[in-house]
Amino acid sequence: FDEDVRKHLMEVLKAKGIHVHTGENPASIEEAEGGKLRFKTDKGTAIEVDNVMFATGRKANSKDMGLEEVGVKLDARSGAVIVDKLSRSSVESIFAIGDVTDRIALTPVALMEGMAM
Repeated sequence: FDEDVRKHLMEVLKAKGIHVHTGENPASIEEAEGGKLRFKTDKGTAIEVDNVMFATGRKANSKDMGLEEVGVKLDARSGAVIVDKLSRSSVESIFAIGDVTDRIALTPVALMEGMAM
């Protein structure tokens, strides 16, 4: 989302008492007294909370589609289809848009790319 939308959403969440920890991953979540959860992250954060929500992001789902066999180049790390600025893959007649390209993995971006094609 746009920076101003992210900033506004962060302000709203904080105003409601919701803790947001960006750039951290859960290391452990244990039951605590009073129905609470003891939450620890890989960065050393340790707090007791009512709930935990973890957004992990998206990963390209290009496995076992036969893309490499027809010459489409994939990113070795993510499996994303490598495309140029016009969304063309390494095979001139094959285009890729949305999350499978590993560009901006946001639903509104994928929708706009789909409408543009």
